[in-house]
Amino acid sequence: MSAMEQMDITKAIENKIDRSKWVKWKFSDLVENIVEKVVPKDSGLEHYIGLKHLDTGSLKIKRFGETESLIGNKLKIYKGDLIFAKRNSYLKRVAIADFDAVASAHAMVLRPNADNVNPDFLPFFMMSELFWKRAIEISVGSLSPTINWKALAKQEFLLPPKEEQAQLAKLLWAMDEVIEKENKSKEQYELFYKRFLFDSVSGKSSKDSKTWKNHLFGSLGETFGGLNGKTKKDFGEGSPFVNYMNVFSNSKVDPSKVDYVKINEGEKQNELKYGDILITGSSETPEDLGMSSVVLESLEGYYLNSFCFGFRLNDFETLLPEYARFLMRGEHVRKFMFKRAQGSTRFNLSKTTVKEKMKVLLPTIVEQKKIADKLEFMEKNISTFESKISASKALQKSLINQVF
Repeated sequence: MSAMEQMDITKAIENKIDRSKWVKWKFSDLVENIVEKVVPKDSGLEHYIGLKHLDTGSLKIKRFGETESLIGNKLKIYKGDLIFAKRNSYLKRVAIADFDAVASAHAMVLRPNADNVNPDFLPFFMMSELFWKRAIEISVGSLSPTINWKALAKQEFLLPPKEEQAQLAKLLWAMDEVIEKENKSKEQYELFYKRFLFDSVSGKSSKDSKTWKNHLFGSLGETFGGLNGKTKKDFGEGSPFVNYMNVFSNSKVDPSKVDYVKINEGEKQNELKYGDILITGSSETPEDLGMSSVVLESLEGYYLNSFCFGFRLNDFETLLPEYARFLMRGEHVRKFMFKRAQGSTRFNLSKTTVKEKMKVLLPTIVEQKKIADKLEFMEKNISTFESKISASKALQKSLINQVF
């Protein structure tokens, strides 16, 4: 969306606001709390919407679970109903069901009262800071704050007349549609990027694939461990260390996203160096095991968390660090890690297994550089998509709060 289009929507919303005619409503006058309990396996419904399927700041349900393995009674939600996360309200989760489904008992199923509120307008009101501030205030409990329907029902809010609600809803949904289009464009590009990455590091898209050579991973360097001998009191200040999520989420280490640990003088811990490949050695699922990130900056006094291990290359004449970040996220390596996962409730990966069992097919250094440059360019394009989406979401949030 261009700056001019954003300005047009902002002005349009400003022109629709005339609070002199706004009316105070109890929340129970705006929605009905639907408590239709079902046994999932007998419901005839396939999809399950849990709280983990709701995204902060999004009215769309983009993923769901299956009902087959669910135990106990759940709530039935009909197309058009709102699913509102009453637990941990600080996460601000509410979405519109666009299909019939089974919902978590930790949610409220809310049906708009069309006599008093425009059903298209209500979801945006429930995304406003005004609504969430009140919801958080009435939550009870410390470990997992929860909202009680009786407390929520009696809360009072000022809303515009229904005619104005309809006009505002039209503008806000136009903004939401822009965000959805940007999300779809990003998702399509990410799929293209992932396929391109897999084909590039496997040699499928190389005209010189016959020159590629197999290498035992362990022949390229040595493994090293993360922090050891530390207790809870050591963390929170001191030297920076790359945490688990930094490794898991980024193909190259982000030096700004670190935690801190006390390192005593003379203490033997492994400092990170440029070119180090960091690997997650533990995970809750085998699919997430062995995710990697490469140090591509000259870091001084940085360490690695204890749930990961590192691999230090002997030199950069066979494997470039810039190429390694993509190689390690390629299809062949990811399948290897998945197959070598050990455990039942928590999965672990052996450093020895990675060194002695994993083989990688590598092109020449010249071709590695070309592939890495292309993939880095594509990653920058994805970042551009993300920046545009973030800007659009920030504008939408601003507009919603401007109304209320």
